[in-house]
Formats: sequence, structure tokens, C-alpha cells
Amino acid sequence: MVTTETHQSQDLRVPPQGQNPDQNQDQDQEQDQEQDQDQASPSSLLAGFDPETMSQGPVNAITVLTLLDKLVNMLDAVQENQNKMEVHQVEMEGVVRGIQADMTKLSKSHSHTSNTVSKLLDKSRKLSVTMKEVRDKMERQGVQVKKLEANHAHLINRNNFKVLIFQVPLTIY
Repeated sequence: MVTTETHQSQDLRVPPQGQNPDQNQDQDQEQDQEQDQDQASPSSLLAGFDPETMSQGPVNAITVLTLLDKLVNMLDAVQENQNKMEVHQVEMEGVVRGIQADMTKLSKSHSHTSNTVSKLLDKSRKLSVTMKEVRDKMERQGVQVKKLEANHAHLINRNNFKVLIFQVPLTIY
């Protein structure tokens, strides 16, 4: 940061003797007031630089100090804005990290859900195949039962049937 304390060791130049010192003070005060009003805009620094005035003689040290003071104020304002922007940037980085963490969690959850759904679909397919096999077996058994019932009805109608009883060896089971 620039300080304005070094202006005390500088040599001041005296304006030409053709002017009254009271006029110089009045002009300096008017310039200071105008510069204070113009301090808000960056182009106000250039307002103090009048090429015609500079070519006529040495620059007044107070004018230089005033301009330097304005420059210091502008630099301080810029630095303050940069600090605010840095703080805002850090906050934004934190928010972005939070969003990234949430997205990672969401992605993991989606992946887990996708795997679960895939497993359920696979089990559903297997169950469907099993149900189809069971249905086919039931249909075949139904056909066999109908044949047996038809055969049984035929035998009862003839009233001529024999009952055979036999024992199955235990080694089969």
C-alpha cells in the first residue's frame, strides 16, 4: 500500500512571483474541492493533468500528493473489491463442492437402485420361467387325470374290473 507520509521531505516549488500567494491558495482550494467531487470516477485522475498547465511550469507538490492520495484511495477500493470477490469465490467453491458431493451421492444411489431393479427383473424372469414350467406340468397332469377318469368311468360302466394291489420296493424311494 502506498503511503503519503513521504511528502514532508520533498521540496516545494514556489509559483512565479507574478501571482499573489492568496490567489494560489484560493486556486488550490478550488482544485481540491473539484478533485474531491471527481474522486468517485477513475477518469478524475486525468482531470488534474492539464497538458497546457504542465507545459507552463513545475507541477505543484500538493497537486501531486492529492493525485497520489486519490490513487491510493482507488487502489484501496480495488483491493477491497478483490478481497470481497475472493471471499465470494471461496463461498462459491464451497457451494460447488457441496453440489458435487450431492451429485456423487445421487449417482451412487442411482447406481444402487439400478442394480436392485436389475436383480428384481432377473428374479421376475426366472419366476416367469418357473411358473411356465409349473403350468405345463399341471396341464399334463390334468390331461393324465382326465384319461384316468375316463378309463375309470369306462371300467365302472362295464362293471368288470379287477383291483391289483402290489407293494413297491423300498429301494426305489
